[in-house]
Amino acid sequence: MMSVALSVIGFLIILGPLVIVHEFGHYFFARLFKVKAEIFSIGFGPTLWKRQMGETELRLSAIPLGGYVKLLGEDRDSELSPAELKRALHKQDPWKRFLIFAGGPLFNFLFATLAFMAIFVYGEKQLPSRINRVVHGSVAERAGFRSGDQITAVDGQPVTRYEEVLLALNANIGKPMTFQVLHAGAPAGGAQGATQTIQVTPSTQLGFSVYGEQTQVGDIEGLLPYARSGEIGVSDPSSIAGKTGLKTGDEIVQLDGQKLNGWEDLEVFYQKLAPSRAFSLGLKGGAQVVLTKPAQSQGDLGADLGLYSSELFVEKTVTGSPAEKAGLQHGDRLVQVGTRRVQSFFELKDGVQKDGESTQGAHAGKIQLRWERAGKMTDAIITPTATEGKDPLLNKTVTYTVGVMPMLSPAEPEMIVDRTFNPFKLVYKGTERMFVMTARNFISIGKMFNGSVSSKTLGGPIMIGKIAGESLSRGLVAVLTTMGILSIGLGVLNILPIPVLDGGHLALLIVESVRRRPLTLKQMELVQGVGLVLILGLMFLVFKNDITRMTS
Repeated sequence: MMSVALSVIGFLIILGPLVIVHEFGHYFFARLFKVKAEIFSIGFGPTLWKRQMGETELRLSAIPLGGYVKLLGEDRDSELSPAELKRALHKQDPWKRFLIFAGGPLFNFLFATLAFMAIFVYGEKQLPSRINRVVHGSVAERAGFRSGDQITAVDGQPVTRYEEVLLALNANIGKPMTFQVLHAGAPAGGAQGATQTIQVTPSTQLGFSVYGEQTQVGDIEGLLPYARSGEIGVSDPSSIAGKTGLKTGDEIVQLDGQKLNGWEDLEVFYQKLAPSRAFSLGLKGGAQVVLTKPAQSQGDLGADLGLYSSELFVEKTVTGSPAEKAGLQHGDRLVQVGTRRVQSFFELKDGVQKDGESTQGAHAGKIQLRWERAGKMTDAIITPTATEGKDPLLNKTVTYTVGVMPMLSPAEPEMIVDRTFNPFKLVYKGTERMFVMTARNFISIGKMFNGSVSSKTLGGPIMIGKIAGESLSRGLVAVLTTMGILSIGLGVLNILPIPVLDGGHLALLIVESVRRRPLTLKQMELVQGVGLVLILGLMFLVFKNDITRMTS
């Protein structure tokens, strides 16, 4: 119920101002050209509240899915006095009517620009170009990356944000790239702290473009901006960790009295720690645990102490899955696939996929899985689930899974805050983002027509309410971002050349200018009827999508 209430409140708080801005755009140009505005309504349907302000009646109506400004002369058949004709909409020059109709979308675009400018002033949190995790045995590790590396340049171009790294990867798929990195703990200068050069060629993986379509994106396997959280797993109660009272699901938040940023920091600390040295772990909730690194240490928390990241511990199994049928349970630690010991969930997935694809050996196409529960190992041969699909090039793909969901949880990353105060730069950046987002909207619409983006990505009032409600709980930047994006969406929708929308009126004005005379009443009725059918069809589609999301 709370989420529903938050969605309703978010819908009203965020969409309400956008409707007011849109209708005020029409009202502004109507007043500028001395066209009489008879009604300014927020919402449709029955009137809940009204007040006369000058010659315009302000209304609050029952259905909060938009609004309207009723202008004198919209009904060409109405009888008007000579004085009223001068202020009637249909008697204005075409260029004036064009601006009146375009005023709504124009003000939406201007509002989005102001919202983005406000974000730049307040400060926008961004992921830094820091590699918080390098997966064991991955391409990234073999290339020389380490957890905690700071990427300072890519192919000679300085970078500070992880988004810049991703854009460079996407632009250089299959091409050798050069990275300048500063290893964790190294100073910014001096012989020991000089940046290191790493050369690697990005591969491809299935991802999504900014338009929501599946596509191939650049990737360096095992290079991740998120560390694992300090959530732990203990699969053997008789281990050193188990005997101290640590248990699966506990979360380490402090290491020797200092904030722990992620599991990778704990691993690095332990590897550097001298044998026989004690260290303290602070748990979420306030408990403290002291552990000692063994004199004969293997340098590994799991092997030495029985203390693991929760990454390979089972959160739950999918109902009816091969894993459930094999007897896997919550809290089990996944240890081995075939003959390969796994140290990350990524290795587990790769192992399952490779063994599922295998056509040789006594267990071809089957998975040999080992897990630990309460200090005891269990082995099973499992037939994985094969799911067919297609990649962006429409090639057939088969994905093999066993149906386990891990306890893997990312650590909250440290963010950098980008602020802009120079007014000229601020206007430029706000306007640039508005144009980029507007272009993406139009491109997405085009991709829907050619089928590369599904119409199922469209959302209606329920989806808007959900997004708006979530943004309220995430802070001011999220609210402003949502308002900016929705304002652009509202502007783009209304500027489409569909009769009954602003864009339809603009298209008719262009036709009128070419014909040098207005459409007849019969022609107008036909055009408006077509527009109404299109709008009703669009409303049916977005409501259907909303309901499908709710029930799926």
